[in-house]
Amino acid sequence: MMILSLVACSTPIKPIEVSTKPVDKPTLILPAADELNMREVKWVVINEANVEEVITDFKKRGKPFAVYALTGDGYGNLGLNFSDIRALVQQQQAIIAAYDGYYKAAEEKLDNAVTID
Repeated sequence: MMILSLVACSTPIKPIEVSTKPVDKPTLILPAADELNMREVKWVVINEANVEEVITDFKKRGKPFAVYALTGDGYGNLGLNFSDIRALVQQQQAIIAAYDGYYKAAEEKLDNAVTID
């Protein structure tokens, strides 16, 4: 019995084979953002002193005359709204940069992974 158990220990052990395949990470596909080209906006300030002059000028140039008015508070709110939009765009840019950094770091870690021969 002892000889049989010693013989069993002397048989060669089959080596374990490990095979790995590279794992493709998901690709972040973002649509290209449109470039913002602002159109010229001309502001005409009309007050009691120049209302007739402005109307005459518009008639001479053949332009229709209409008045769009903002209160002082409304004009201030318009500026604050643009500030809010700018802040939101900056936040979105930071999120996109975070995604970009994440995927680049993940790719680098996968590329630098230790392989066992």
